Amino acid sequence: MTKFDQTIKTYNQYAGQFAAHFERKLDPAELDEFLKLVKKGGYLLDAGCGSARDSAYMLTQGFSVLGIDFSAGLLVEAKKLHPQVSTQQMSLLDLELSDAEFDGIWCKATLLHIDRLDIPKVLSEFYRVLKPGGQLFIQTKSGTGEGYQPSPFDATVTRYFSFFSLVEMTEMLRIAGFRINKSYEFNGLKRNAKSRDQDWLVFFAQKEF
Repeated sequence: MTKFDQTIKTYNQYAGQFAAHFERKLDPAELDEFLKLVKKGGYLLDAGCGSARDSAYMLTQGFSVLGIDFSAGLLVEAKKLHPQVSTQQMSLLDLELSDAEFDGIWCKATLLHIDRLDIPKVLSEFYRVLKPGGQLFIQTKSGTGEGYQPSPFDATVTRYFSFFSLVEMTEMLRIAGFRINKSYEFNGLKRNAKSRDQDWLVFFAQKEF
């Protein structure tokens, strides 16, 4: 079993609990900023949509959306919670999508589960399916190295995480061809007292015209 397989197994096993957890954590701060950058009514890809919480919000703002996730269990929960959202089971490493199909890609708390050696492939796929001038948002965990962490619902099962520095992810995006318009780091607990003490990286990037 690969690192990623164990994580998907955990999400499938506790899909209901994870979906409920995700639904309580909608934070539109970066999402609203991202949507202002995308052309009005554009077609968006929610890459790693989980419960489809963010996809549903995008729909309310007048955008078309496709939510993708590799966890079949989470997609079942997404359909229960947000039946109006179109979803597909799909790997970020091999997007079964057309070239230059999307006006924007929203990728929040998803790359943190991808093996760091596979990140360049994912970013290459993002670049391929974005239209020229398309917007990319990434939020992922800040730190160094990789490892497993116990599930918040069952300490006997784990999820795999990769951690990145601002400099490291900046270079990966640059090599993939993206222009970074804005990037920063923030601490979840300092932003919201109900969040955990976790440092996050944020990137607003763009495929050149």
